[in-house]
Amino acid sequence: METKPLQGPFGVEVSGIDLSRPLAPDDCRQLMALFHRHKVIVARDQDLDFPAFDRLTKLFGHQRPHFLDHLRLNGHPAILMLSNLFDGDRPLGVFEGAAFWHTDVAYEDPPNSATIVYALECPRGGCPTEFADCVTAYEDLPQAMKARIDDLVVIHHYGNRWDMDENSATSAERLTPAQKSRVKSVSMPLVRHHHVTGRSALYGTAGSSFGIVGWPENEAVALLDELARHCIQEKYRNSWDYGVGDLAAWDTYSTLHKAQVQKPAQGENDRRLLWRVSVTGSPSGF
Repeated sequence: METKPLQGPFGVEVSGIDLSRPLAPDDCRQLMALFHRHKVIVARDQDLDFPAFDRLTKLFGHQRPHFLDHLRLNGHPAILMLSNLFDGDRPLGVFEGAAFWHTDVAYEDPPNSATIVYALECPRGGCPTEFADCVTAYEDLPQAMKARIDDLVVIHHYGNRWDMDENSATSAERLTPAQKSRVKSVSMPLVRHHHVTGRSALYGTAGSSFGIVGWPENEAVALLDELARHCIQEKYRNSWDYGVGDLAAWDTYSTLHKAQVQKPAQGENDRRLLWRVSVTGSPSGF
C-alpha cells in the first residue's frame, strides 16, 4: 500500500490496494490509520460491485440508513444515491442537496463518524467535492477564542442555515412531508474531541447548525458564521474530482465538505451516479 498527498493541505491518495477483495487484518488497520491521520483518503480505479462496497464500508463503522429514505438504493437502506439522473420529475438520488458547506448527518444522535462514496458514473466536466480541515482550523484559533468556545453546545437540525429556500440549488435536499414531520433538533459540541485520534476540531459550524444552547439566536449565528468562514479559508481546503471507479472517504468529525452545483444529465457524457454510505462509531480495532 502506497500513499501520496492530495493537492492541498491534507488528505492522501492510496494506491497498491484492491478494495474489491476482503482485506487482510493488517491492511485494514493500515487503511483505517491512514484515514484517521489524514482525514480524507481516496483510491482510484477500483472495481467494486455491490457486495464489495457494502463490505468495505463496514470497515469504517456501523452503517446507518439515511434520513432521505426516498433516495436510498433499492434493497439497501444504508446506500444513498448521489445523482443528476431523473425518472420524469423524480430525482433518482441527491441532486442539489449537498452543494453547501456542511457536516454529514450532524442533525441526528449519534452523528455520522465517516462518509464513504464510490463513483459509478461521472460527467466529463467533473464532479468535485471540496473539503475543509476543521482540526487545523481549530488549532490555529487564538487561545482566547478556544477558551470562549470549548464548552459550547450547538443546536442542529436538518437544513442549510445559509439557504433555507428548498427551491434553491444550494439548499439542503427537499424533504417529503413525512420526512419533515420527523425533523428534530439535537445538541452537539461545538468543539468535538475525536474518538480515535483525541484531536479537537470545530464541528458542524456550517450547514445544520442553527443555534447555541443558552445564547440569543443572533449572537449564536454570528459566532457560527465567524467560525465557519475561518474553517473554509483556502489554506484549510482541498478537493477531489471523481473519476469512474474512484472511492473517497472522509472523517466527518474532522472536516466540512461540499459538492458542486450540477445540472440534470442531458446525455451519456454528463451523467453522475455515486453510492454513498454513512457510518457511526469506530472501526473495529480502534
